[in-house]
Amino acid sequence: MKLIPGTNQTRYKIPYFFIIALIFSYIVCLESIWSAPKEKTLRDEINAILQKYKPKGTHVGISTFSISKNKSLYKLNPNEPFVVASNMKLFTTATALVYLGAGFEYKTKIFYRGNISTDGKLDGDIIIKGSGDPNISGRFYEGKISAIPTYWADAIKKHGIKVITGDIIADDSIFDREYIRDSWPKDQLSEWYCAPVSGLSFNDNCIDIVVRPSKKPGGLAYIQFKPETSYVNIINKCKTTTFKSKHSYSFHRKPLTNQIYIKGNIWSKTKPHKEWITIHNPPLYMATVFKEILESKDIRIMGKARVINESELNINSQLHKLLVTTSSLRQAIKVTNKRSQGFYAEQILKTLGATIKNEGTFSAGLDVISNFISKLGFSEDQYQIDDGSGLSKKNKLTPVMITRLLRYMYRHKCAGVFLKSLPISGTDGTLKKRLKKEPYKSRIKAKTGYVRGVSALSGYVKTLNEEIIAFSILVNEIKGGTWQAKRLQDAICRFLVTCN
Repeated sequence: MKLIPGTNQTRYKIPYFFIIALIFSYIVCLESIWSAPKEKTLRDEINAILQKYKPKGTHVGISTFSISKNKSLYKLNPNEPFVVASNMKLFTTATALVYLGAGFEYKTKIFYRGNISTDGKLDGDIIIKGSGDPNISGRFYEGKISAIPTYWADAIKKHGIKVITGDIIADDSIFDREYIRDSWPKDQLSEWYCAPVSGLSFNDNCIDIVVRPSKKPGGLAYIQFKPETSYVNIINKCKTTTFKSKHSYSFHRKPLTNQIYIKGNIWSKTKPHKEWITIHNPPLYMATVFKEILESKDIRIMGKARVINESELNINSQLHKLLVTTSSLRQAIKVTNKRSQGFYAEQILKTLGATIKNEGTFSAGLDVISNFISKLGFSEDQYQIDDGSGLSKKNKLTPVMITRLLRYMYRHKCAGVFLKSLPISGTDGTLKKRLKKEPYKSRIKAKTGYVRGVSALSGYVKTLNEEIIAFSILVNEIKGGTWQAKRLQDAICRFLVTCN
């Protein structure tokens, strides 16, 4: 205590540490005052969006998490299981990157067995040994569907082989022969998104069919198909009509056969239209097309195209390698997510089973994904998985599971491959026509999902302040079309872009 001269007052010294503590407390109070309204605004804004755009009668689950700030932002039914449709592909592709690595390659090998005479006669067979590669198509060869088997045929010819006394054999043994899941929609098995899964596949296990009207009213439509092969039998009952109102035709492949029926009417002024129809028995498809290509190069084949039988599986010592073609997992993952290609997802799923569990089956692949999910911190009683693509409605995951996966992959060493595989808003893939306007264009990288009654959108948002937010918006029990569900998802994404 110190007396002040000329007064009876006493001056007290206040310690500096006490003043600093008061200032710090004041700042903390201000921060809490400033931050609370912001969090309340985010919550209230999303609730308002739901109030305005949530489709009547639907069940919605949402999880949003700021990766930049490491905190949850908004949740709605976050731990309830939802049918996720093609959002299942996020788990399939992420598991593949974690367990197989971005450098994993598929290797398809061409062998011969028997002896080759000096005059070019192979007294034996040609074997195509599959690796589960989904990339044997024209997708990476300027649309030339038969580019890869043509390369194989040219290599065989350069090897001096002119006659093959035996067979062209498809070795699909890396996978089992459960081509489709019982849970897939039985009335849609002709559609490209229900393509069968095989250890040896070709052209996404589909045939490309182009339909165009006849020049003569009432005449049958013109049909072209690629590859040009005897493997399919197309029965054309589609007629040309001058009435636009009657324009309606459909495709149907008879189950367990390769008889494809086209019926209905095609309008005389419509442009040519392409469809992709699935085939039955993929390895035999590959062997048949390859045999036909060899024959087109004047290589005589005395045997037939066929699939390897069980008694031939342990004769590797008799095989002589001719060549190997490779493709990358990176390519496969990009097609899976950008294009939402179910066939690719299922091929990757069985690849996981074959490589990690030594069993190329749906169930073995699903076991690997389950192992990964357990690493994310979830138990098997919290979810259901039934395939790799999401075509099955038995796949049920929670919004929090999806954002946990997205957070994990954002920090993973393969993050670049994973993120580049996702559709970009207003730019490419299945988001090309959504969120096209600025400032939303290119700020959302996300996987779409659709099966009847379900719409899903999960991925990443980069805000205007460069904050990264992982999100999942799942809408189930939709009655009718999905446009309202998509409008809800887009509205939430737009808000997240500008929320800070």
